[in-house]
Amino acid sequence: MELLTDIANASARSGGSEYLLAKRLDHILSEPRGEGHAIRDAYIQLADLYEAGLLTYLKRAHPELSPTEIGLCGLIMLDIEPACISKVFGYDHVQTFYNKRKDIRKKLLLEHDIPLEKYLEELIEKLRIEDERRIHDLIVRY
Repeated sequence: MELLTDIANASARSGGSEYLLAKRLDHILSEPRGEGHAIRDAYIQLADLYEAGLLTYLKRAHPELSPTEIGLCGLIMLDIEPACISKVFGYDHVQTFYNKRKDIRKKLLLEHDIPLEKYLEELIEKLRIEDERRIHDLIVRY
């Protein structure tokens, strides 16, 4: 939790500057207690909770996606800058992030005119509607 707090504080202090946030993340990740994998995993869990189980759904519906690719989808939907996502995943260059994005698009069989974010947003909306229906059905049943 302390690591997530550090990241949230770094994000707030960056004032929306991708460069400053990337530098602050780099500092957090390089501290002796800063375990990059723990931070990445915590961010991914947060994304799944926040985005109506999107990552759990992607894992089940698209087994061709690797755990890393699924995690990238979550961080993309949290609206985190590509440079910051690259730092969280330990990529040396932000171009690696964009290459991974292309791989995800190919595996999801997305047409060139459909942005990845739009596809994921539509999935999230679908999942939220399904959750609301399940909750409604439970309430009606009891």
